[in-house]
Amino acid sequence: MALLYVLTPAMAQAGGIETDTGLLSPPVVDNKPVSVKTGLFLTNLIDVDEVKEMFRISGYLFMTWKDQRLAFSPAGGDTERSYNPDSIWVPRVFLVNAAVQREKTNINIRGTPDGTIHYLELFKAELTTSFYLEPFPFDTESLEMFVQPFLDERDAITFEYDNQVGGVGTEPFVELAQWKILGVQGVAQHHAIAKTGKEISELEIDVVVQRRYRYYIWKVFLPLLAMVAIAYSALWIKISDYYTQISITLTAILTEIAFLFAISSSLPKVPYLTFIDAFFLVSFAFSCACIVELVAVHQSHERSRLEYAERVRTISRILYPIIYVAVLVLIALVFFATAANR
Repeated sequence: MALLYVLTPAMAQAGGIETDTGLLSPPVVDNKPVSVKTGLFLTNLIDVDEVKEMFRISGYLFMTWKDQRLAFSPAGGDTERSYNPDSIWVPRVFLVNAAVQREKTNINIRGTPDGTIHYLELFKAELTTSFYLEPFPFDTESLEMFVQPFLDERDAITFEYDNQVGGVGTEPFVELAQWKILGVQGVAQHHAIAKTGKEISELEIDVVVQRRYRYYIWKVFLPLLAMVAIAYSALWIKISDYYTQISITLTAILTEIAFLFAISSSLPKVPYLTFIDAFFLVSFAFSCACIVELVAVHQSHERSRLEYAERVRTISRILYPIIYVAVLVLIALVFFATAANR
């Protein structure tokens, strides 16, 4: 690496390339890093993949900094100048969590008389992020984009998030059918470089999205509730008709199992329980509990303990829906409280 730094100027000179090293170096004043105000304006949320924990976006990357070397006196209405990115110093930044190098579609650089430089870049990027899916499908996610300077400029740049330019486009194609964009926010921080003891300025930009959960209510929750209700209906058939009771309950249980296989492709594949997983397990357990109740009551009936069987059946009819709803409420409180305290 040291050899590369030594050879680069010599090679440029040998090739007849003239470079103004003054303007290409960071405009550091009094050994203080250059403050680079950075913002993201999202133009399209292209894709979100929970299984691979990746997302793709396109948008405008804004950077603003001050370079006194480029200050000029406006004359003849000349209040703005355009620059080539190869002719002046431009912060060399990269996206730390990018799966592939970001695609720069267009770049525009303008300067004002006081030396303020405005950098505008239209780009596409594919990035990795961490999803918090425990409240699924009622989850809100932060799609994170981490911006850092190249290591050789770590002491020359400090980031600041620019709220004035950050935002989201209002066109209908910006959002996905499954996700609602709540906004874009950013925070500047310093990140330790491994075990070197040194730090580097880092900007975390979060695209906050909320899942549209109505699909799961109509396609998952309501069908499951209907299946549990079918299993529960067996408790209202006369005790002597054991075959009909057990047939209804077994049909409901087998339907729930088949239903799980049918919807498995729509569920996130994570190593922990999500809210929808817990909802299904509770519903399945209560359907199986109907089998236990039917067998117990049938055995009591067969042994001529009719009064005991009737009493158990009456209590089951009352407690079954009450306990089922109470358990679901408790699970919801646990999952959503955990999500709120994240």
